[in-house]
Amino acid sequence: MRHSFTPWAAAGCWALVLAGCSRTLEAPGKSGDIVKLRVLGKTIYAEVASDEDSRSLGLMYRKSLPENRGMIFVYSKPSKLSFWMRNTEVPLSIAFLDDAGKILQIEDMRPKDEARTVSNHLVRYALEVNRGWFQRNGVGVGDSFEGFAEQMLRFRGES
Repeated sequence: MRHSFTPWAAAGCWALVLAGCSRTLEAPGKSGDIVKLRVLGKTIYAEVASDEDSRSLGLMYRKSLPENRGMIFVYSKPSKLSFWMRNTEVPLSIAFLDDAGKILQIEDMRPKDEARTVSNHLVRYALEVNRGWFQRNGVGVGDSFEGFAEQMLRFRGES
């Protein structure tokens, strides 16, 4: 039995190959990139901290943080994350997120407080925003960021 391979079939095969490769063609993310995170119709523009230096510095020494801005901390492996506010002037709220972008925990943190804020779960993501942002926007534990896993995957290799 003979099978014919038409130009349309060839084009369809290439479309499938390219669709499967689109993830690998996307440039790897790096610390300092800004990602647009959406939850319940609200948007946060978060600076990525995905290497040791940027995670250690975090939001230290900044005098202010514009509304709807923040920093997303990215780690290559889930663990109990721990944060403090040494040299941080801005009052913050922190959300610990699972790999799918679901909020597992939210805590408020005081400027210059060296007490540790620790995640209750093994996570690889933490999002810092102005203190009270989650409450003001009706966002809470159990809510999920849209398309989070796909968006953040390109940052996980940098740790």
